[in-house]
Amino acid sequence: MSYDLHVVRTKYWFDASNEPITKQEVDALIATDPELDWSASDCVDMKDEIGVVTRYFMINWKNSPCFWWYRDQIMCSNPDKAQQIKLARIARSLSASLIGDDGELYGIHKNFFGKEKIRVVDTDS
Repeated sequence: MSYDLHVVRTKYWFDASNEPITKQEVDALIATDPELDWSASDCVDMKDEIGVVTRYFMINWKNSPCFWWYRDQIMCSNPDKAQQIKLARIARSLSASLIGDDGELYGIHKNFFGKEKIRVVDTDS
């Protein structure tokens, strides 16, 4: 079973449609971040509430497909630590938050030596 992280502007990722991250915003982000680009071949097919399947192309990070924009948010399944840090940076640049499936809020912190680490900064429980 996968565990997703969500870049959203709401407290709960499932409310993301209330303050969506638009495709135009993602296009602008990708245009200004040389590490990101749209994949031409990798995609995720998602079914909506009425059964219509829409294809969402992946977002490459350093030439590897790992994120995708889905209607109102940016998502990643089972991200490693480096992907988590990149997602937190993406969230910051979009005035958004990085939220886990269980509602925990992630943030970037620097250790004593200046190395960035990702950690849970708040939980919804």
